[in-house]
Amino acid sequence: MTGLLELKERLIRFFGKNEIYVVPVLKFILATVVFLLINQNIGYMTRLAGLPVTLVLALLCAVLPVNAILLFAFILIAAHLFALSMDVCVVGLILMLVIALLYLRFSPKDGYYAVLTPITFALHTPYIMPISAGLLRTPASAASIVSGTVMFYFLKGIKENEAVLSAVEEDSNAASKMVVAINQLLGNKEMYLVLATFIVILLVVYVVRRLSIDHAWTVASLAGILIGLTVLTSGFVMLGIKGRIVWIIVGGVISTVIALIQQFLFFNLDYSRTERVQFEDDEYYYYVKAVPKIYVTTKEKRVKRIAAKDEEKERISRKALAEEMDIDEDLLK
Repeated sequence: MTGLLELKERLIRFFGKNEIYVVPVLKFILATVVFLLINQNIGYMTRLAGLPVTLVLALLCAVLPVNAILLFAFILIAAHLFALSMDVCVVGLILMLVIALLYLRFSPKDGYYAVLTPITFALHTPYIMPISAGLLRTPASAASIVSGTVMFYFLKGIKENEAVLSAVEEDSNAASKMVVAINQLLGNKEMYLVLATFIVILLVVYVVRRLSIDHAWTVASLAGILIGLTVLTSGFVMLGIKGRIVWIIVGGVISTVIALIQQFLFFNLDYSRTERVQFEDDEYYYYVKAVPKIYVTTKEKRVKRIAAKDEEKERISRKALAEEMDIDEDLLK
């Protein structure tokens, strides 16, 4: 444990000294992953789906605020949808406008959650997003997670219905591309189940981690993961969705590990040294529970200079000569 604490302190100091370089690199990597996922799933406009365009956009995002990743992602999505169909592009633009208004109104500072949510879906660990938001942020962060979730399911539906959308005639009144695009989103029961589960997880985690109990963050994380596993497993069984149970369990295990890492980095407390103090002022009497953080200082390196053999022999000879002449050794230097 001491080694991990020392590593944590080194990471904190390294990030503090090199934040101006580390943050742009992280934003570049994040933007690259987002744009690659978009191009891989709906890369209908081949000119924009190439790696050079992706890297140029990622470089721009590296020097701009994190919300720039969302902006460029929306532009890239709109371009690909336009290459697929004008009607689908219109539906996508309307959806992105609604998402932008929802995001900017409630959680404009939670851009990382909106960007990371679709990525965690691709990695089969989406539960970590509401858990992380409940531990580190406020219930308002649900807007960012909802935005990322809705956009993921919209693009997933576009990819799954690509053949249908391409086959429908532009002048068809019964089943136009716009109607198909809208129905594949509004009729997605799985999306509603996931959204409701995420909101419940976020609220439960947020409430539990604010309780004055020992190991509040651990209890909150485990409660959120158990809720996610139980609700999603039951919901998928009721909806007849097969092949997801294993990924739910695997994702729950991975999310548990990530949640514990977050706790170690941001809320590592020593409950064995808990103190309860009381004090008062003119109007109130206060009962305070104080739990110290676990902190360890990194070991300082000490450099010991070892004299060369020649220097050591010279020092010994000088000392012997000084003793024989009965004078101070410093006079022979």
